[in-house]
Amino acid sequence: MQCRITMTEFNADWHMIEGITQPREHAGRYSREEAIALCGTLDVDGLELMGQYWDDCSPAYVRELAEDAGLPIISYIFFVDLALPPETRAVAIDEAYAHIDRFAEMGAPLGMIIPGVAKEDWPIERQRGWMVEGLRVCAERAHNVGVTLISENVDYPPSRPLMGRAADCRDICAQVDSPGFRLIYDTCASLCVGEDPLETLRTMAPHVAHVHIKNSRPLRPDEPGVRYFEADSGQRYTGTDIDGGVVDLPPILAELEQLGYDGYMMLEYQGLEEPGTALPRNVATLRQLLAEV
Repeated sequence: MQCRITMTEFNADWHMIEGITQPREHAGRYSREEAIALCGTLDVDGLELMGQYWDDCSPAYVRELAEDAGLPIISYIFFVDLALPPETRAVAIDEAYAHIDRFAEMGAPLGMIIPGVAKEDWPIERQRGWMVEGLRVCAERAHNVGVTLISENVDYPPSRPLMGRAADCRDICAQVDSPGFRLIYDTCASLCVGEDPLETLRTMAPHVAHVHIKNSRPLRPDEPGVRYFEADSGQRYTGTDIDGGVVDLPPILAELEQLGYDGYMMLEYQGLEEPGTALPRNVATLRQLLAEV
């Protein structure tokens, strides 16, 4: 199977000096710039950036770092809550516009948006409808500047009720109904909502424009949970090598091949091992898995 592999500096987050997204007790060793440089040493084809790492930097500075690493910026990842009533959504839409213009200036063709947080004040269906309205407007902006917004079957707990399930993702994309908005299929996120990863792909397939490859295993009852996510069932999972978890990747890759998918695959590593050791091994594993399809 011929696919281009991308890498994100988030894969080094557990070992970053700043500890930006996931607080932890141990000290880090990588600056954000060093995390990008590390990605440039790997056998990958592009870079995907977490917007919150770079809020204080100009697009030109970030683009220069990527160029120094020898990698094009493929995607820029950001959060804006669009699941708001029309009378309070304008500020969020302006914020999304700013992100769209920002990643377009970086030269990234894709921008991953986490587009909403579920709230107790209103029914989920109403919030999802508001989110669709916001995404429709933002997708038009993205299309007009020549880029595409993408969203995944998300495992982030505050957003999961809105678009954690495959059918919700499919329906949201169909309702937005714009070439400026497509879906990311995440191989592992379906564990959070008790769905089968392969069936999740089949449900989302008509709208998928990007893929995230990762794997996880259940935490053992006696195992300290230092880095984990919790499923709706209460089961806790921790990140692993891509061939070391409960998700069976070969049938998923075979399904993607049958679907004719030829886009980018972002390799996500959310384990505890030092990224300079773990990431080359996982890239090699993914290359081998793709070669076997």
